Amino acid sequence: MATKSSTNSDAQLSLNNISKLWDQLNDALNYAPKFQNKDRPGVDEKTIQYVESKLGVKLPKEIRDVVKVHDGRDHIGYGFTDRFATTDLLPIAKWRPYEKEGDEYPDILFECLIKKNNRCADKNLRDDAKQQLTDYINGIQDAQKQSKNKKKIEYELKNDETFHSLPCELLIIGEGADDYVEQYLLSIQSGRIYLAVHNIPKWSLIGTFADWINIGIERAVNEMEDTQEQHDEI
Repeated sequence: MATKSSTNSDAQLSLNNISKLWDQLNDALNYAPKFQNKDRPGVDEKTIQYVESKLGVKLPKEIRDVVKVHDGRDHIGYGFTDRFATTDLLPIAKWRPYEKEGDEYPDILFECLIKKNNRCADKNLRDDAKQQLTDYINGIQDAQKQSKNKKKIEYELKNDETFHSLPCELLIIGEGADDYVEQYLLSIQSGRIYLAVHNIPKWSLIGTFADWINIGIERAVNEMEDTQEQHDEI
């Protein structure tokens, strides 16, 4: 699902503005208190630094400030299709490298990224996963070369030690509807957020954190009846 960029997309949001964005989404979900995150405190700088050290990454400033206001929450039931940041953002302690995720989803993504006109992956993902994509291509080409000289060698991403030794470029920071296998991917490089819908497969740009909030506000207002129904079933 492509979205229009918000007015905040090209500007670095202040901690105060991020707090206001969270408040706007919580206000829009006033009729669905279980979907709000008012009772979710933020994390401190020490916790953020610990997670960064564990993952071997440096989080974009805006995303660091997001979790300083409100940390995420554990996945609710089977997840939702409304794509609210208040329900789908995972606690920072559960963020993990997408490149190391199982179920062969990264394999399919990088296969899509090789084909420049493939519609299943947003074009920005090539830049945001550039080094990983380069090593993926190199791994395939190396296997092809070896196959010419020896017995046939099938390239498998899980066995590519060079690929997996690279620092993470895409981070799973959220999870949505389980039946669609939805995940939110954060580009460490650009701070862009993507929605991965793995059962299609499709990876589309959400944009900044502000864009994610605005998507949620729009859905909370325009799809109130469906949201209320999901809320009441919990």
